[in-house]
Amino acid sequence: MKVIFKMLLTVAFAYMGLMIMPWWILVLIAFVISAAIPTNDFGAFLAGFLGVGLLWLVIAWKIDIKTNSVLSAKIALIIPVGGDTTALVILSGVIGAVVGGFSSLSGNLFRKIFMKKKQKSMYS
Repeated sequence: MKVIFKMLLTVAFAYMGLMIMPWWILVLIAFVISAAIPTNDFGAFLAGFLGVGLLWLVIAWKIDIKTNSVLSAKIALIIPVGGDTTALVILSGVIGAVVGGFSSLSGNLFRKIFMKKKQKSMYS
């Protein structure tokens, strides 16, 4: 449940942040949200991966449709995706997802630095 909440929170704040800031605000937002809401490491990575990845995929797809794939077709010829604009949009979404996942995982691990570790009892 926390993973879905973190994912939706990341999507909402990242979308608002992209309206006024450059693309790298996604990294900071995923980091801060994951540092604020505790989950396990895999859950943090998954929330950032899905949140930023889906947002980046939708934005890239929306721009591709709005511009009639003019720029995407030229870039698809340079990058080895076979000239397919759909593959370029998916590749862009995957890159955004990996960046979001690792930034969210970094935020979760940063939070764990400042947590006190429980002392082991001789009875546990």
